[in-house]
Amino acid sequence: MAINLLGLSAWVGVATLGTAHLPALAQPCVAGCQSGQIQFTPGSRITVQVVNHSYVPISLEQPPMIGPRTLRHGEDIELGFGWGTSPNISLLFWALQDRAIRFRLGRPEPQTLSVEIYSAPSEPSHRSIFVENDGRVTIQ
Repeated sequence: MAINLLGLSAWVGVATLGTAHLPALAQPCVAGCQSGQIQFTPGSRITVQVVNHSYVPISLEQPPMIGPRTLRHGEDIELGFGWGTSPNISLLFWALQDRAIRFRLGRPEPQTLSVEIYSAPSEPSHRSIFVENDGRVTIQ
């Protein structure tokens, strides 16, 4: 009986607040995003912007389309994926020196994924970014 009364009192409390006090809806992540916080419309064409803020050269590969490319500190690259997120987009990264790296994701425009690469103080290191067929962006 107490459970029903608690549920009823919580419902009554929300009902009496009115619409002015309802919680705001969550907004999509646009800067400093983590794995799983960004999702594109499945099949949409996207652009990926990558900038290396780490102190070591980074190699980037998007198999099978783009072979390894080196990005030095401060360099950036923009990749267009005209086929969209189907099949999924896989970007592989590794430091050319034995150092850990981390990614900071952003979505500065609706069809743009930004990837900022930073040196990490220790392992584990991020190694890849996937834009899945359903549009979700994940870091591994």
